[in-house]
Amino acid sequence: MRTDDWVALQHVLNTGVSPDAVCPFEHFLLFEDERLAGFAALALQDVGYQAEAGATADGGWLVIVYTYHRPDASELERRIDYFERVAQAYGGEYDGWGVPVKR
Repeated sequence: MRTDDWVALQHVLNTGVSPDAVCPFEHFLLFEDERLAGFAALALQDVGYQAEAGATADGGWLVIVYTYHRPDASELERRIDYFERVAQAYGGEYDGWGVPVKR
């Protein structure tokens, strides 16, 4: 797991999220081509993920993948590896993850 992923995960846990609780995560995949972003989103949907593609302010395309899992390093690393492979398969790149902020 990259250092920035590890630091972000520790921050999530330090905010009081239980390491045993299932919580929402968002993973971000970037593409230059709308068609390829759409194909990536469809491929993720085909295996059960909720994913949506949309335009970015700089003319690129973003696929957001919504997942629910424990804030566990090995689980997060497994998901990151998978989304990196999907992004590469469709000519894009994995751009990190986040946990939605409750307001």
